[in-house]
Amino acid sequence: MKYCALSEKGKRQHNEDAVFVPKHSEAALAVVADGMGGHKAGDTASAMALDVIVSEIKRGGASPEQLIERAVDAANAAVYAASKSSSECQGMGTTAVIAMPFISYYVAANIGDSRVYHYHNGTIQQVSRDHSYVQELVDAGYITKAQAAVHPRRNIITRAIGTSKKETADIFRREWQPGDMLLLCTDGLHSALEDMDIARILSEESDLEESCRRLISEALYGGSTDNISVALILNEV
Repeated sequence: MKYCALSEKGKRQHNEDAVFVPKHSEAALAVVADGMGGHKAGDTASAMALDVIVSEIKRGGASPEQLIERAVDAANAAVYAASKSSSECQGMGTTAVIAMPFISYYVAANIGDSRVYHYHNGTIQQVSRDHSYVQELVDAGYITKAQAAVHPRRNIITRAIGTSKKETADIFRREWQPGDMLLLCTDGLHSALEDMDIARILSEESDLEESCRRLISEALYGGSTDNISVALILNEV
C-alpha cells in the first residue's frame, strides 16, 4: 500500500482537522477527523479522537470491524469526558473517517460528514453516507443531492464523536483491485468539488502527493472556506 495525507487550514484562522497515515511498518490504516467547538476545542477533539483511534486499532487482536468499533467507543468516551471536564471544551466533538486496507478488500467507517471515496478506473463512488441534516432530507425525498449541496443548513451533522455518551460509526467492507485508491476527506473538500472533479484530478495525477496538493488547491479555487484535509491510499500494483 502507498499512502499520502495533506491538511490545509484554508481561509480559517486555525486548522481543526487531524490526519493520520502510517510510516514505514505501522498498521495499515488511515484516519481523517474534522473537529468542532469554540476557541481551540475543535483542535483538541480531532487530535484526541485520532490518537485514541490509532492506538486502539494498533493493539489488534480482533477483526477490522471489531477494532473500529472498539476504537470509536474509546475515542467517543475520551472526547466526551474531556468536553465535560473543561468549560473551554464544552460541546466539542469531531467527525472521523477510518480506512483499513488489505490486498483484496478494505474496511472503512465514518461518523459525521467527512467522507470515504473509492476510485476505480477513472470513476469514484462515495462509500460512506453523511450523518447530516441534509442527507436525511435527501433520503426522505424532500430535496435532491444538488439542492443539499447549497442548502443553508448543510453544515449540521447528526452524529459526531464526543457529543453524547454513546455514538456509533457506520462500517463498510468492500472489495478493491490493484490500482484502485481510497480517498478520505473532510467537508472542506467535498463541499467545493463535484465527484467528477475529484475523479478527474485522481486520473490525471500519477503521484499521490501531487494528487493531494491538487485536490486541496482546486477546492480552494472552488470556493472552500473551511479547513481541507485529504488522505489517499493506493492499492499498489
